[in-house]
Amino acid sequence: MLYIRADGNTDIGMGHVMRCLSVAEAAVDFSTVFITADEGCKGMIEERGFRVIVLHTDYRDMTGESALLADLFDRDADVLLVDSYQVSRDYFLALKKLVRVACFEDMGQPYPVDLLINYNIYAPGLVHSYTPLPTDAVAAQTYPDSVLLGVEYMPLRKAFQEPSSYQVADSVTDVTVTTGGSDPCFAAASFADALIRDSLTGALLAERKLRLHLVSGPFNQFADALKHRYESCAGITVHENVKDMRGLLSGSDVVISATGSTIYEVSALGVPMVVFYFAENQRQGAEALEALTDIANAGCFAEDGTAVTGRVVQALTRCILDKAYRERLHRQEKELIDGKGAMRIARRLEALGMRDN
Repeated sequence: MLYIRADGNTDIGMGHVMRCLSVAEAAVDFSTVFITADEGCKGMIEERGFRVIVLHTDYRDMTGESALLADLFDRDADVLLVDSYQVSRDYFLALKKLVRVACFEDMGQPYPVDLLINYNIYAPGLVHSYTPLPTDAVAAQTYPDSVLLGVEYMPLRKAFQEPSSYQVADSVTDVTVTTGGSDPCFAAASFADALIRDSLTGALLAERKLRLHLVSGPFNQFADALKHRYESCAGITVHENVKDMRGLLSGSDVVISATGSTIYEVSALGVPMVVFYFAENQRQGAEALEALTDIANAGCFAEDGTAVTGRVVQALTRCILDKAYRERLHRQEKELIDGKGAMRIARRLEALGMRDN
C-alpha cells in the first residue's frame, strides 16, 4: 500500500497535492490512499479515483499526527510519501518507527527518511546538503538514506507526459497568466492592468489582436473580483476550473507563470515563458531558470509587485517583437524535461516497499 500525506488549501495552494497525484497515478503496482489534515482538497483527490483519510487536524501542526497514524501502516509492506513544508526531523523520526518513509523536499533540508526527492532544476547543486560527512556517524542517522535529485524526477501531470508538437507562431496573439492554485497578492490583476495601460499591448488588446487568458486557480480568494474586473474588457478572458490546462497552454504564444510546478509543464510543451514568484521556496527555481536559459525572471511579486509587473511587461514586449527570442526559449525549455519523472519516482517507491528491513 502507498499512503500519501499532503494538503492543499487557499493558504498553500495545490502544488503539493498535484505532484502527489501524478505519482499516485504512475504507481500502478500500489493501492494508494491519501491522508490530509482537513477536507480542503478531499473532493479533488476523490475525483481522481483515490480514497482519502481526513485527520481533522491543523495542517500547520503535524507533530502530533504519529499517534493518529500508529495503527494504520504495515511496517513490512507499506510506504508513506510525505509532501509538506510543515514537517520536521522529529516528525520523520517518529514516522520511521511506523512505516518506510519518502518525502518531497525543496530547500536542501536533509530529513531522516528512507528516500528524499528534490526534482527541482536547482536540486543537483544541493547534493552536499543531503550528504553527511563520512566521519560523522551520529549526523548520518538524521540524513536521508537515498536521494533523487533533478528534473528527471519531476512528476508532471499525466496530461503533460505525452510529447508535444508545439510550434512557435509568427506572431503573439494569445498570452496566458497563471499564478498557481491561488493568487495571494492578486498578481493577475496587476499584470492585466499594466498590459492594458501599456502602449503596445494595450493597443493590441483594444484591437483584438492580442488575447489575454487569466487562469483563476481553485483556491484563488480573488476569483470573483477578477471576473468582475475584466468581464467587459476587450481581449481578456478569466478561466476557472480549467479541465484542459495542456490545451490552454499549448494554445498560448507566451505564458507568464509563477515558479511552481507549472513552469515544468510549460517547459515540457516548449511554450515561451516569463516567470515570477511569490515566496522564498520558489526563488531558487526562478533563479535557476534564469541562469540556465534565456527565460526572464521578473522577481518576487510579494516583495515589490510594481517592479515585478514592470519587468513582466518588458519581457512580454520582447517576446512580441522578437520571434527568434521565442524560438530560442522554445528550444531551451524542451531540453529541460522529458516527462517521465512520475514513473521514475513510482518505481523507486515500489522498490522501497519491497526492500528487506
